[in-house]
Amino acid sequence: MDKTARTRDLFLALIALTFMFAFASLYVQVPGLYGRNGIKPVHNWMQQMIKENKQSSQTAESYFMKEPTLLWFIKLEPHLAMELLCILGVLLSFVCMIWKRVRTMPTYFLLWLFYLSVYKVGDTFLWFQWDILLLEVGFLSILVAPLSNKNSDAKTEANIHKEIPFWLVKWLLFRLMFASGVVKLTSQCPTWWGLTALNYHYESQCIPTPLAWWAHQLPDAVQQFSVIGTYIIEICLPFFFFVPLRPLRLFAGYAQIFLMVAIYLTGNYNFFNILTVVLCLSLFDDNHLSFLSRCLSFEKKDNRNPPQNEVQGNKIWNILYVLLNLSIFATFIYVMSTLFTYNGKFKLTFNKEEFNTFVKWSLPRIIFAASFLFVL
Repeated sequence: MDKTARTRDLFLALIALTFMFAFASLYVQVPGLYGRNGIKPVHNWMQQMIKENKQSSQTAESYFMKEPTLLWFIKLEPHLAMELLCILGVLLSFVCMIWKRVRTMPTYFLLWLFYLSVYKVGDTFLWFQWDILLLEVGFLSILVAPLSNKNSDAKTEANIHKEIPFWLVKWLLFRLMFASGVVKLTSQCPTWWGLTALNYHYESQCIPTPLAWWAHQLPDAVQQFSVIGTYIIEICLPFFFFVPLRPLRLFAGYAQIFLMVAIYLTGNYNFFNILTVVLCLSLFDDNHLSFLSRCLSFEKKDNRNPPQNEVQGNKIWNILYVLLNLSIFATFIYVMSTLFTYNGKFKLTFNKEEFNTFVKWSLPRIIFAASFLFVL
């Protein structure tokens, strides 16, 4: 039985929602950023590309091979072509979000191509982390999406060709979160090493929200503890993404969601937080979605009694399973307690050399372990 069919479908629907936000957000900014009198007119970029390639074939196809954007083929003013692509992107992603039949590989290819087209000419204003991340996630969505949804059924047989792309989504989430945590310490920034980064973060980020002011007023001990929590969520918990123990994966997933919600409430990072939360679906499965659905709708669970011998076997297995999860979690808590100390204020117990050694040691091993566990 396919254990992630519904989860993958929800993932695809929410990716379409994210594309809709991205296209709509860009559409209202195109005139001011890329219009004839904009900050960085896209017309100038197109002319520059044509000037630089005077010696080569001057066809739309040849320009597309050098700079892949559909603007070469649209016979409109470049900024109007960008607006057209944004409108088409909003409409297509909206239909894709509400209608399962449309959540197919060709649809996600078009969404990805539309966004790639505006990204390639967007220059400085589309060089943010979330724009690049959306393109990478969008490409993976092409692989996750079915070729056709005509005979779709959640109760289909498991297929390795369906699971591999969704596993790659999980791997992308690991790379994103782990790298986000590691770069804070490898940057050698004294505020991150001194656990004081959040004393400055809320007032120095690009677009703070009203809640950021309140977060900035929190005591120093809370700010330091929040930095430690960020390290644990971003650097340590991602290793749980690949363990074959479901409760630990779910715990790691909800920890990432909690962090993204906290960031969303205190700062405006466009669709980055939403996109990261959607990536966390790769840690869930259909059984957990059913559980959440029952909780939200207050449905009663089916209480039909299984055979007695099955109950006895399940009890023993469940006890062992719970003990294994608890022992691993207790070990994790102990290890975390050795990495941070509190003596009037929080401190890291490791230095830069030790941290760099850990990163070099762990990365090749997690790649091997994650691949091995996926095959199992």
